[in-house]
Amino acid sequence: MSAKTYLPLLMGIIAGVISFLLTGEFRSRDPFGIIILVVFIYLHKYVLPRFGEEVGSGKDWLAVGFLTLTTWYITWTILLNL
Repeated sequence: MSAKTYLPLLMGIIAGVISFLLTGEFRSRDPFGIIILVVFIYLHKYVLPRFGEEVGSGKDWLAVGFLTLTTWYITWTILLNL
């Protein structure tokens, strides 16, 4: 496995924790959590080249976005249900 796999997983977890901390249990702030997710997906454009990974094709961006989305969603859901 490469940084294209591990980094989106790690950043999704971090985005989930930040979404939980900033939005708390206020359901009206849920769109703000999604904005945090989008920012973290966009950060891959600058972080992945530092690890020697190129993300050029749409298929690569789809995989990076999907991995970040799923780990963000799982992390945030677990934290909301504690």
